[in-house]
Amino acid sequence: MGPRIGSEEILKLPGGDSISFSRFIEELDSSRIIFVGETHDQMEHHRVQEKVLLELLKRGRKVVVAMEMFQRSQQPILDRWSQGALTEGEFLREIEWETTRGIDYSFYKRILDTVKEHRLKVLGLNIPKELTRKVAQSGIESLPAEDQGRLPEMDLTDRHHRRYIRSFYKTHRGGTARDFEFFYQAQCLWDEAMAEALFDFLNSSEGEGKTVLVLAGNGHIVFDFGIPKRLHRRGSLPYRTIVLKEWKKEWDEDLFFSRAPQPLADFLWMTEPTPFHPKRPRIGIALKERDDPRGIWIERVIPESPAEKAGLLPGDQILSANGKEVKELKDLHDAVTEKGWGKEISLIILREGVKKEIIVTLSPLKE
Repeated sequence: MGPRIGSEEILKLPGGDSISFSRFIEELDSSRIIFVGETHDQMEHHRVQEKVLLELLKRGRKVVVAMEMFQRSQQPILDRWSQGALTEGEFLREIEWETTRGIDYSFYKRILDTVKEHRLKVLGLNIPKELTRKVAQSGIESLPAEDQGRLPEMDLTDRHHRRYIRSFYKTHRGGTARDFEFFYQAQCLWDEAMAEALFDFLNSSEGEGKTVLVLAGNGHIVFDFGIPKRLHRRGSLPYRTIVLKEWKKEWDEDLFFSRAPQPLADFLWMTEPTPFHPKRPRIGIALKERDDPRGIWIERVIPESPAEKAGLLPGDQILSANGKEVKELKDLHDAVTEKGWGKEISLIILREGVKKEIIVTLSPLKE
């Protein structure tokens, strides 16, 4: 019997049989690496990831959580968080979440709180965005020799993967064939770098005896194209892949991509439709904190944003919001969230030594 539309189901592929959560967990027993895909802004996906993590811990597995959201260079910060040495505010500031992630922290909060509670290692997988951005714009050959020397071993020859990337490149990117080649190189670089980070950890003394739970976007996991296949090329380690998808009227392209030589994943976990989860209202500024207790500074104002319309400028120092002192990024974001969509927020700024009140009208909510 097939899955009931709209209900949560775990399907074992390629057959598509519905299985229980307990059987699903048993199927993972022999796997040292478990890839759990996600759509970043789907809260249900992060709930599933947390559920899997807690069950693995319950069964006595020594788990490391490897995350696409963090860069390898941020490992010392991640280690301090795991060891309980940072508050949430300190962690968000040091990891530069608000200026580099572009997604509400609430989606990842419970997982990272669980990691901290159990003192689990979080492994940063990603490569600096600047490097992949350069490759996407001009190709690998355009990189300086120093940057090329830092690249991981790369395979650009998988024709099935190339077809898969092209299938959504046409829809979402457009552009010329030359542009696609650069885009494809960037996608491969992204996956190869994360596979290399995993391989290096698994072959280190710290990785010995550990189960690694990999949390990454579905595009890095489907059909084994991204991280899994590139990790396997470096070393044959047992792994399982789980792709999370939400029931919805219009399916993602990868569910209909039929040119892959392997199934979508080992398991397809269908989640119930996620209740509408509005993102926090945005003012439209990139912020920068300094070692100064008196506030935060605007580094950049986004064109046509509420901030630009209100007259905020780069270099403005934000001292308070809605009458509450602002000492760190979290203070401002809490004030904006409390105020809500379409409302006015009062900011006291310091510009060239002069205090000034700026009223910012937040954008209305669009579902």
